[in-house]
Amino acid sequence: MKFPNSLFFHTATTLTVTSLLLVVVTLAATAWFVLIPVGKQAADDLAALLILSAQTWVEVPPETRPDLEQELFDTHHLMLTTDSFPLSPPGLTSPYLTTLHEAIERRIGHPVAFGSNADNEEWYWVDFTIAEHSLRFGFTHDRIGASPFFALLTIAIAILILAIVTALIIALRLSKPLALLSAATSSVGRGDGKLELREFGPDELKTLAGNFNQMSAEVTELLENRTTLLAGLSHDLRTPLTRMRLALELLPENEADELCANLRRDVDEMDHLLRETLLLARGVGHGGTLQDCDPGEIISEVAAGYRQGNVPVKWEPGEPLSWPVPVTSLKRILNNLLENAIRYGNGEPVTIELKQEHGCPVIRILDRGPGIPDNMRNAIFRPFQRLENSRSTTTGGSGLGLAIVQQLCNAQGWDISLQPRKGGGTVAVLYLKRR
Repeated sequence: MKFPNSLFFHTATTLTVTSLLLVVVTLAATAWFVLIPVGKQAADDLAALLILSAQTWVEVPPETRPDLEQELFDTHHLMLTTDSFPLSPPGLTSPYLTTLHEAIERRIGHPVAFGSNADNEEWYWVDFTIAEHSLRFGFTHDRIGASPFFALLTIAIAILILAIVTALIIALRLSKPLALLSAATSSVGRGDGKLELREFGPDELKTLAGNFNQMSAEVTELLENRTTLLAGLSHDLRTPLTRMRLALELLPENEADELCANLRRDVDEMDHLLRETLLLARGVGHGGTLQDCDPGEIISEVAAGYRQGNVPVKWEPGEPLSWPVPVTSLKRILNNLLENAIRYGNGEPVTIELKQEHGCPVIRILDRGPGIPDNMRNAIFRPFQRLENSRSTTTGGSGLGLAIVQQLCNAQGWDISLQPRKGGGTVAVLYLKRR
């Protein structure tokens, strides 16, 4: 059985276990130092009273014995009789009755019969012989009065309930503000914009919320300034690019065809790089609206655009599956992953798989490329991080495709990883967890 690894669970468990141990120690100390000594003393006193009453009954004249018996019943709720009837062991033996039995035997000096009558089990009877007279004393359970076991049980249950409720309240008061802070931190980390926490509670938590709000505002301002700067650079660079493209178009077709083709390709690469950089800076992680659709249909649509190329893309649609996804974001992720798989796949076929694992769709894109070193599996998702060092976009791409994939996945709470493929190559695993 797996227990939750949350602050609330750990705090509540610690407080509850501590309170339970405190209850056990308290009850054990109360029983050992208070209840047991008091019970022994009470049993010894009752044993002394029974023996004294028996001795007095033997010594008084026979005609006054009925008065003594009545006085014992009225004053001490004890019944004294010489009648004989069969006794059986008590149906419910309490520690007090055992202690009383031992105290009587210790004072009398020989074993005594102790039990109850099957016709009336509410009465307990003690038989012993004194001065050749066989006497029988009877008393009810109410005569004992105290019920230490039930008293301890009631106290234990009350303390335990109060301890659990108190532990839950304390754990909730500690974990709830931290859970809100954790959710807010994740939201800011996804680039969802400025987010303010309500400043309440103890001074430490209010200070923490205030510091987070200030940090959130500063991060949001920093991101906005970055986007504005890159947008301005993109706009300023596109103007000369447009003039270069226009100048190339105005050149005679037969004049330096190879040079013009190279220049046009360079202009297109620069324009593509600017678009990717601006897209990353604007925060592609906002993702889009969730729509219930079949991820398999989206994969089929994306794969169809690559099947006319030189590298075959293997994809077999399975059973229909409905899942909430941002369609545009998922298409961009699949396009970027397929482009990487085809570019680095050494011309071998690329396979796409869709399975449902742990109740969520999992998409795998498998290639037969050179693979990724273990020390580069996380770094490869950073902007402008490439395995190919020539800086040529023909062989290595812009270095932004996987960074955009990572940002889109972070926005949706999806998991993306690049794993080694058995037999060589790489497997891109996209786990579409529900937000």
